[in-house]
Amino acid sequence: MREIPSKNYVIFAFVIIISIGIVAYCMRWYQMRTAIDKPQVMDGLVSEIKSEEIADYLLDNPNVIVYIAPSNQKSNQALEQELHDFIIKKELTNEFVYIDSRKMTTETYQQLEEQYLNDTLKNQSIDLSVTPNLWYFHEGKILDAMNTVSRKSSIHDVEYFLEKNGVY
Repeated sequence: MREIPSKNYVIFAFVIIISIGIVAYCMRWYQMRTAIDKPQVMDGLVSEIKSEEIADYLLDNPNVIVYIAPSNQKSNQALEQELHDFIIKKELTNEFVYIDSRKMTTETYQQLEEQYLNDTLKNQSIDLSVTPNLWYFHEGKILDAMNTVSRKSSIHDVEYFLEKNGVY
């Protein structure tokens, strides 16, 4: 039987280590790439609808809370994580829907304001295009809106908003 020089073992170990390093780098690159494409914390927890589907959705579900936010925004991520946990804790997944505001136009917001805002909110000149936002629909009309951008909002503000509107 032929003896294998120890130099070959060293070369083989070096090739294995380099291969593992390349695989680890590729795996990390893939994870980072998919993390960029992941919409947000609410993905998979609540239903996502498109703005043009609101009318049809409200026919089946006239009482709903809409969370509208851009899917690529990092500044509201802490509140979204708390909201995610709150929705699970209070079992509100069927009461919430999500709309990606990046896919909405100014005309869409104007149509929503004309069609769904109740008279009280119309008189208050509520601007639905400021996002992130929570909208409370009752019997197909927006009865209340919570702007989470105008001031530093916390999960307690969201809890108060939902409690005030009798969601739970």
